[in-house]
Amino acid sequence: MISPAATKAIEEQLTGHLRSRVEWDEVPAVFTLHQGDDGSVRLAQLPVPESMWTASGHPPSAVAGLAAVATRLPRYPDGSHPLVRPGVGKLIGAAFRYEAYALVGDSPNPAVQEAFLRRGVGGSVPNFKEIPGRVEERCLTAVDLDGGRYMASSSRIDESEPDAADPNVYYLAFGDPRRDRLTGNVVDAVIRFLNAIKPVQRGGAQ
Repeated sequence: MISPAATKAIEEQLTGHLRSRVEWDEVPAVFTLHQGDDGSVRLAQLPVPESMWTASGHPPSAVAGLAAVATRLPRYPDGSHPLVRPGVGKLIGAAFRYEAYALVGDSPNPAVQEAFLRRGVGGSVPNFKEIPGRVEERCLTAVDLDGGRYMASSSRIDESEPDAADPNVYYLAFGDPRRDRLTGNVVDAVIRFLNAIKPVQRGGAQ
């Protein structure tokens, strides 16, 4: 079980990582989440070739592809996975960093308000990147071994400057009725990746 202290530590790691970014248009990244004996949590970045992202053209699809590759890799005798670094603590989750565009509900921009109205009635909405008034964001989506889901994001303050607002983060436990707020191809890809690398018992039993 993931303790409340561990979920808090995961949130702090996600927001701390976003605060540390100083450039935009970064290559996406995949991380494993580890808990030390003292309860601390850390992110460990996987050395994913940049060509994986460019070949896919769609970062969540690349993560799903990485998960598919991971399922075919042989396990170590103790049931651990070769993509999980040894010596960094117990594996408790996985995370994916990417950049995206978002619409803010209280934006005064007419194009943003029209997009919300169209989406609300089931109409088509242009790609967010093409909508004037959209916001650029750095994001980290994570999942833990208990099925908890995390979303951390930091919005760019001005398109002409690198500064970003302080990150926001929220967590939804497995049994939370609001879990549909954290769904989609990004979450699905991270779940698939974590399922592919989580440890198994000797003999192959999950």
